[in-house]
Amino acid sequence: MDKHALPPWLRQVWQELTKPPAVLQKPANKTRSSRQPTQRDVDDDESDPTLYDSPTDPPLTPKEPIGSIQTATRASRRYFVARKTPQHRTKTKPRPRKKARPAKQIQTLPLMQGIMQMGQPQQHAIQTTAPKTSAQPLRTLRTSESTKTKSEVLRARQYFEHIRTVEPIQNVWKVTTTNDRQYALKQTTLPIERIAFMADALDELHRRGFKRVSRIVRSAQSNKPYLIDSGHTFYASEWMPGLPVQLASMRQLNAAAKTLAQFHEHSRNYEYEPYQPANAFHIFDHLLNRKQDLIRLRKRIEQQQNKTKFDELCLQQFEKADKQANEALALCKLPEVETHLKQALQHPGLCHLDVTRSNLIVHPAGFVQLIDFDTMTFGPRTLDLAHLLRRAMQAYGAWSNEVALIPLIAYNRVQPLVQGEYLLLESLLTFPHRFWRVVNAYYNDLPNTDESFQFHLKHLQESLALEGQRETFLQTFARQVTRRIHS
Repeated sequence: MDKHALPPWLRQVWQELTKPPAVLQKPANKTRSSRQPTQRDVDDDESDPTLYDSPTDPPLTPKEPIGSIQTATRASRRYFVARKTPQHRTKTKPRPRKKARPAKQIQTLPLMQGIMQMGQPQQHAIQTTAPKTSAQPLRTLRTSESTKTKSEVLRARQYFEHIRTVEPIQNVWKVTTTNDRQYALKQTTLPIERIAFMADALDELHRRGFKRVSRIVRSAQSNKPYLIDSGHTFYASEWMPGLPVQLASMRQLNAAAKTLAQFHEHSRNYEYEPYQPANAFHIFDHLLNRKQDLIRLRKRIEQQQNKTKFDELCLQQFEKADKQANEALALCKLPEVETHLKQALQHPGLCHLDVTRSNLIVHPAGFVQLIDFDTMTFGPRTLDLAHLLRRAMQAYGAWSNEVALIPLIAYNRVQPLVQGEYLLLESLLTFPHRFWRVVNAYYNDLPNTDESFQFHLKHLQESLALEGQRETFLQTFARQVTRRIHS
């Protein structure tokens, strides 16, 4: 195949797919550093803001974790440092105890007792001591007679972990222990039943062979996946090394789609009886609620006397957004989609439901890892795939068929999509989610400063500027992918 005869977009895809891994590339006139990228580099990364997933929720905007450093440090010590028990007193050999002395038996003469009772001056009583008994030798961790085995001693020494540092990184606390283990400690408002569901589900994924997820760590004191300290709930997860994915990179987008497909495939038919989170299979109702939000906001704007520029742009877009919402709802009612949702509900799998750049971590080896499962629940896998496609095209700066082709090919290599899933995917891409998010965020919390108003106005203008490309993309998708429209 002559790559020079290919179109520009396919030539870029060819270069990304044929590019050798980073470990095989030789730097030019530079000494290669042996240091691997860490999560700290994320904070120092001054990347182009156009690479953000969505202007309405950029994942790398400055965030602060909940609570103070004192609260996080206290919770870390309680979470990772086990309470000392009689079985695990210390890591070192205990000091030998002194031999117990038997109690002395005091015998007083009767004549002396009479003198003392008559008020005479006290005299020293004659005391007799019982014979000493031989004490049994004490057992220590190093004696051959000890009932502790070597593995129990090692477990006791590993049982105690001491905190070295606690530092804020984005919206979590990065905890480093003295044995160089790293965790992400997070204060949350989630119920403890949901945290237990998340922990058991991630452990089950590990048992099934999928280990590219950040598991929740059990507390050292209670062996529970959470800790309640002063009325606040904390949970800790494994710290995943690497940097957030660049969705504008075809190679990293391909790796992200592959990891997402493996996550969905390994979580199929997972059942959890103690707690049933609200599932995400009612997509039609979800889209209908968002459409009703747009109708309500439109009536609110029309009743206003003094309309701003933001209001005028919204009124111009509402009619087109309502048409797109109706098309998305009609696609959800197709027989193929309804049949697929019924089958998926009988054999449910897990969905991440927060596929953002900050939750997709590229390991130094090149594969992508998933973190932050606060919104994870049972649902159709097309929800996560639709999120990935939208954010990839927003990061790329255009609604491009070529950009959508990369994750679809990578996903189908793991587990092919059926026709009902393609139609559901088209429905999710057709609904004006970005317009709904910008408008809903603006009118639910009206800006009180000109700077805030310009911030929302800029995002609305950027969203409307891509509507032409978006309509063209959806027409091509319906013609070439779902085959609903015949050319």
